[in-house]
Amino acid sequence: MTRRKTVISIVILLVIGLHAAPVLYPSEKGTLWPFMRWTMYKNSRGPGPVEAHLRHIVAITSTGRRDTVTPHRLGLSFTVLEQRYLRPMGTGDFSPAPQLIERLNQNRTDSVVELRLESVTYIASDTGIARRENPVVTYRAEPSRSR
Repeated sequence: MTRRKTVISIVILLVIGLHAAPVLYPSEKGTLWPFMRWTMYKNSRGPGPVEAHLRHIVAITSTGRRDTVTPHRLGLSFTVLEQRYLRPMGTGDFSPAPQLIERLNQNRTDSVVELRLESVTYIASDTGIARRENPVVTYRAEPSRSR
């Protein structure tokens, strides 16, 4: 019975000791908490307001019909839509826009001729939540050159 208690005590001391590893080995501070390859507070931030951005893309067809671009319509996950289209277009990079228009126009008679990135910023602070409408950013497709 004493051997079993000794083993349990050693395991407990080992677990407690592993918690001290990031303190004892500063080079490992970002990778050992306590056993995994991520830190507990890696995305923490100081006090102050928190901003969240809500963005969506509206496709305008040649007949003027408005159509919200959704992951389901594109056959993509929301993460891919966010990474490939929403983030770049939100920073002013419209290089993926022609590819998006081409993807939207597959199997469609009323083709998409314009994309509008509409976004709202929400700011949460001690005084409450503020909503700010951001300017709409528009991308117009190049007119087709085939005659």
